[in-house]
Amino acid sequence: MTTNQPSTIEERLSRLETLFVNVGEKVAQHDETIVQHDGNIDVLVANIQELKETVQNLTEQTTRNVNRLAEEAALDRQQAALDRQEFRRQMEERQREIQQIWQYLQNRNGGSSPPQS
Repeated sequence: MTTNQPSTIEERLSRLETLFVNVGEKVAQHDETIVQHDGNIDVLVANIQELKETVQNLTEQTTRNVNRLAEEAALDRQQAALDRQEFRRQMEERQREIQQIWQYLQNRNGGSSPPQS
């Protein structure tokens, strides 16, 4: 048979059969690939869900820590205010004691300067 002669029906059917077999093999390969991708997608979705839960847990933990630290800071500020108040009270008391000692020394010397040695 030369190239210019038309193909017989058997030859054409044989070529079509070969093409259909090739297409069928490709479809089967694509189906397998799709199944693999579906499995990968399921794994990725599970990973995303796990990450989402992890982030949510960390967010809740961070919020609890921030709230706890804010409460501690408020208590520290209150304590610092009380400490400053106590310090001022003690300073005033010491100043009164010093003033009393100073007045005592002045009265003992009759209001004059201390004697020179």
